[in-house]
Amino acid sequence: MSKQPSRREFLKTSTVLAAGATLAGGLTISQSAHAQGSDQMKIALVGCGGRGNGAIRDRAQVGDNFKVVAAADVFENIATRVVRGIRGDGQNEDSPLYGKVDLPDDRVFSGMDAYKRAIACLDPGDMVVIANQPGLHPFQYRAAIERGCHVFIEKPICVDAPGFRHVMETNKMAEERNLKVCVGLQRRYEPHYTNWVDQIFAGRIGDIQYTRVFWNGNTPWVRHRGVGQSELAFQLSNWYHFDWACGGNIAEQHVHNIDIGNWIHGKGDRMAHPVEANAMGGRTFKAGPEELMRQAPRFADRAAWDTWYREHHQRFNRHGQAWDQFFVEFTYPDGSRMYSQCRHIPNTWGIITEFAYGTGGSGTPGQLSGRDNNRIWQNEERAQKGPYQWEHDMLVKAIREDLPQHDGYHAAMACMSSVLGREAAYRGHVVRWDELVERGRPYLPNGEITGLDQDAPVQPDADGFYESTVPVPGVYNPFV
Repeated sequence: MSKQPSRREFLKTSTVLAAGATLAGGLTISQSAHAQGSDQMKIALVGCGGRGNGAIRDRAQVGDNFKVVAAADVFENIATRVVRGIRGDGQNEDSPLYGKVDLPDDRVFSGMDAYKRAIACLDPGDMVVIANQPGLHPFQYRAAIERGCHVFIEKPICVDAPGFRHVMETNKMAEERNLKVCVGLQRRYEPHYTNWVDQIFAGRIGDIQYTRVFWNGNTPWVRHRGVGQSELAFQLSNWYHFDWACGGNIAEQHVHNIDIGNWIHGKGDRMAHPVEANAMGGRTFKAGPEELMRQAPRFADRAAWDTWYREHHQRFNRHGQAWDQFFVEFTYPDGSRMYSQCRHIPNTWGIITEFAYGTGGSGTPGQLSGRDNNRIWQNEERAQKGPYQWEHDMLVKAIREDLPQHDGYHAAMACMSSVLGREAAYRGHVVRWDELVERGRPYLPNGEITGLDQDAPVQPDADGFYESTVPVPGVYNPFV
């Protein structure tokens, strides 16, 4: 198995990316993939929200020969708004997108199948940027690889066990076809992380006994229900609050920290993962004040409910079914453990970082201390670019120069580890990795959603909220 180059190795061998970086025989990846012999890489953007809009600009900063030729989003208004901005930058001489945009109206798509139409605008060797509702990622990743395209995809790349199995099959397809894959777990591209992990692997703090990882933040965003808005459209718009679309904060944000834990405990093995999890958590805050929720008209009388909701919507900030806190004890094959915390509750302790503890000392990203707490190592390397930019530089260099680049495996392991922790908390018992991978319940019970006229995977209660769908430990069953 070829080893993916480290960021440091990339620095040593890299020059400024020039259009047409050559391979043996004088051909680039793009030249050998495109019948017209051009080294121009065409790009399709799948998911036009904030992260997709940012990712396409990060991609533009690389400065090679590319053109954005297609864009897709579930929602027409979002696709239209973002494409308008991309087109404007394509005509702005001060923008890295200047002269790099060819987005006519007939290559701007919306709907559940929009990603298929956007990807169909590409040729093998081109690139897809995927950054939309995480629950849709496994299907879109597969479509891009089947088209023969390189991929940048945001995390999480799966939110349940069937999605993990699907992604792992796609990872293998990508590897067999020599397609390059970068996943937005950008800590792996930051020097104070990469150098820190290198020092841990070198034995500076002895054998790892346990890690502690945190993503304790504030209240997440919410998009209030529109008048007459369909159930599926509401959930796709408000995706952070529905497990089928997001996976919960443990999967959507805390996966960054869990990935670092897997990296350390697995000693760099891209297939590293915990073997079991014991967890707890809960949903402290309901959708809104309970006394107000009791006043809601029946949701079946939609006109009356919409009128009532318009009057009170600012008091509802927890739509959906997601828990707002998790604590997980992950156990690895060697018996070492990772202790994981994530939370979305205002006015509580906020911390987003990782700690590693070994037989000879401890540390947090960028520094290590001995058992006497004296500093034994401090990162001195300053990042040349931000990690959101650096991951695109690495991906494009790998494409242009045919270097190993496949984040799909370690990203899938991190995402499934998040699922393992979530399902253990929901169940209230220890859950083992192997059993969950094999028999874990599908969060899309009817498979891929292909049209906005379909039923949503979760249905509201009679009052228009979702409290009866919130998992209850001791009752919830994670298996099928």
